[in-house]
Amino acid sequence: MELFLFLLTSAPVLLFVTGVIAAVGKSNLKIPDSLSTTLNIYLLLAIGLKGGMGLASVSFEDIALPLTVTLLIGILLPLLAFYVGGMFKFSFPERIAMAATFGSVSLVTYVAASTQLERLGIAYEPFMTTLVVVLEIPGLIVALLLYNQTHVMGITATSGKANSLSVLRESLFSKSILLMFAGLIVGLVTPDATPLKPFFVDLFPGVLLLFLLGLGVKVGQQLKTVPSYGLKFMMMGMVFPLVGALVGFIAAGIANLSDGGTILLMTLAASGSYIAAPAMLQASVPEAKPSFYLTLSLAVTFPFNLLVGIPLYIAIVT
Repeated sequence: MELFLFLLTSAPVLLFVTGVIAAVGKSNLKIPDSLSTTLNIYLLLAIGLKGGMGLASVSFEDIALPLTVTLLIGILLPLLAFYVGGMFKFSFPERIAMAATFGSVSLVTYVAASTQLERLGIAYEPFMTTLVVVLEIPGLIVALLLYNQTHVMGITATSGKANSLSVLRESLFSKSILLMFAGLIVGLVTPDATPLKPFFVDLFPGVLLLFLLGLGVKVGQQLKTVPSYGLKFMMMGMVFPLVGALVGFIAAGIANLSDGGTILLMTLAASGSYIAAPAMLQASVPEAKPSFYLTLSLAVTFPFNLLVGIPLYIAIVT
């Protein structure tokens, strides 16, 4: 209980809750879209840079097994989400949306978890950011393959392959992947990153607080749509992250990750994408309603992980 209280009273959680309260109370508090975009770009570059600096200190042998299990997670989670969604009697487009949402990851959820670990003094592997990049893409490909092979009548193997390659290309060149990858390369090849640390490391906690405040406002604005989707919608948004966390826990054991690495992989597997997945769904699965999958990831799964999931994963492992 003390651990939960400690984490729930952390600055990131408090600023996020402040944003939610502001939106629910119809406050005039608002983070301009241009500033939100700038903060997002900063966080992506900073996470990539820190990961690249850490990656420079490990060998391929150290990361080969974690990379392999992460790829397997990226294939398994969207399949699980699709079939669990069927058990809950969701429609086919909604199940595809769930496969993409839970098959991909939330960078901000990962950042929140890593920030809490640093606050608690729990170390984790320096290559964990690389796993974020790796886990971002497979779920989107699997979701699209499920959509093409199960739903689209008259589709040929060639067109299905073309669509999959298109999603892969769009994912690789999406803002989140491109910026994190660029940060990884800069951190990896820069012999001395000391000049970059004052901006990308020292300022990171403050920038994260501003971003979470703005995200809290967005979540608060989405909350009013949650009841319209019913109890099973809320259950899916809170129960499936626990399924994902269990998958991440088992995978971390296979990969021999540290306690910190295990917590982060559990968090990644439990998170739901609200950037990459919506972009793919809007382009390739027009039947899926944006209000459905954005509300699921932003208004249910993200708050659940931030307020309950991350403290729970830390408590289980430590």
